[in-house]
Amino acid sequence: MENRRASPPPLVAPASRPVILLADDEAISRRLLSDALQRAGFEVRQAGDGAAALRIAEEETLDLLVLDFEMPSLDGAEICRRLRASGREDLKALPVIMLTAHAGEAEEIDCLHAGANDFVTKPVSRDILAARIHTQLRLRSLSHVLRQQNEELARWRAVQEADLAAARATQQALIPTRPPEVKGWSIEAIYQPVMEIGGDVFGWRSARQGRAVLWLADATGHGTSAALFTALAAQLFRQASDTQHRPAAILQTVNQEFRKVFGGRAFMTACCAMIDPKGSLTFSSAGHPPLFVRRADGTVEAFGPHGTLLGLQDNDQPLDQSRTVLSSGDLALIYSDGLFGFKGPDNERFSPTALKAMLRDVPPGEAFFERLLAALRRVSNQEPAEDDLAAIALHRL
Repeated sequence: MENRRASPPPLVAPASRPVILLADDEAISRRLLSDALQRAGFEVRQAGDGAAALRIAEEETLDLLVLDFEMPSLDGAEICRRLRASGREDLKALPVIMLTAHAGEAEEIDCLHAGANDFVTKPVSRDILAARIHTQLRLRSLSHVLRQQNEELARWRAVQEADLAAARATQQALIPTRPPEVKGWSIEAIYQPVMEIGGDVFGWRSARQGRAVLWLADATGHGTSAALFTALAAQLFRQASDTQHRPAAILQTVNQEFRKVFGGRAFMTACCAMIDPKGSLTFSSAGHPPLFVRRADGTVEAFGPHGTLLGLQDNDQPLDQSRTVLSSGDLALIYSDGLFGFKGPDNERFSPTALKAMLRDVPPGEAFFERLLAALRRVSNQEPAEDDLAAIALHRL
């Protein structure tokens, strides 16, 4: 073993001395190298052959192995292979530095193929070996920290996924599946969030004299925060529908309650409509895309918007609203901006004008939304929409 200068002071504090297993069948070399490693600050276990080295590795807690490549019974490469094939994770990850008397490329490749982390050629320089040991111990420590961080990340992700699942279940419970029954009307709805939890929500309530109130809101963002917004919006619209009987008044009441909660720090677009058995439709919106009415002859009319976003200002003045009458074969469409959230071949986002033009070619009838979306995708760049999609189609029978 080469020792070209005086031994430096220990590199590791005695209270935290790493435990090294040194396996070499030459007793003198093993003793000299063990003394040098102890002076360098390591606690050293010794083994005179491969079988003893493997037994010590399995029975004791070690930080690193230094193995002679050529030993009787089991050589260093075979010990390394058995460690890497072990069912114990601590043995699989145990760093191994191989000592070889050959400086040839073939021996180096054999060491690495066997699973060694590094190798040092004989005659061994104590300083080089100590530096290689410290490097492998630092890498092992970093690997341990990374593994702990990954475990913490996995636990955090499990908690987040559980929260998302609960929020998604809550939001799905808010989306009604069975439309209200209003004489002379057929109601169809669609809801497609871009994530597990979307920022759109809609609902309806039966009203007096066979009428129905329908509403749709689009909150900012996605995820659990959007779920909280939509849950609040659903509750506010239900309460307002029980006390108010005009769409504009319902929106105004929701706005007032929404501002009480958020104090102007959150906003959402929304619209509200009321239909009756005679075909009358009254509509009001707050920062929401316009209502489209497709007549049986293919012409399309637009109504709204009538006011600014909900939550933006405390407006005591009543909102405007529009009224129209639908005849047999007419269709009214309430929707969020996700319905025109596709992009054309030039990557320009669609607009309400594009949706209005498309409605002329998509008459009411069975699977209306399926046909409408197919028509929109035919003229798009074929990429998925980038926003939540929620819409209600009111068919006049």
